[in-house]
Amino acid sequence: MTSPVPPGAALRPQPIDTLTVPAALDGRAGTNRSTSAHPQIAATHDLDAVRAWLARFVDTPTTFQNYRKEAERLLLWAVIACGKPLSSLTHEDLVVYRQFLLAPAPADLWCANGGRKHPRGDPRWRPFYGPLSAASQRQAMVILNVMFSWLVEAGYLAGNPLALSRQRQRRPAPRVTRHLAPPLWQAVKDAIAAM
Repeated sequence: MTSPVPPGAALRPQPIDTLTVPAALDGRAGTNRSTSAHPQIAATHDLDAVRAWLARFVDTPTTFQNYRKEAERLLLWAVIACGKPLSSLTHEDLVVYRQFLLAPAPADLWCANGGRKHPRGDPRWRPFYGPLSAASQRQAMVILNVMFSWLVEAGYLAGNPLALSRQRQRRPAPRVTRHLAPPLWQAVKDAIAAM
């Protein structure tokens, strides 16, 4: 018995600048699309929504490049590997994606040959250079959480599938108790009494 081929399986990873997503996967009918009558962005499909989010960072090139890289990777993975629009991804899909980041496979499809960086217009371009380190994986998920949160706030998505992920708990600052030793406290009281 053969497993069904995802609708995006015929696609190859390419930069989102030139990406054309088939209508069935473009997110116009994504299962997590907001039904709000007053969306805050004009995007009608996922690629435009991601571009609207990225447009906020064009004046900070490093941030823009990092955010584009992570949004691009997830969008490509959703369409090609999952065969579903970005706006249909669930919490469970993102758990699988996080595992995918540990070893993007098949490597010849997802990883640049020899881990070398190729220009975005080069046919050898790939979204990955190899598996992500634990720190890079965490950073990717933080960036994607920011993107999903913004898409919810913009009225494009109904909910953030990453909001269900375990978040690091911030440790409260240690409570510092300061006190004077009894002889010093007595000296303070004596000084006050002498006034």
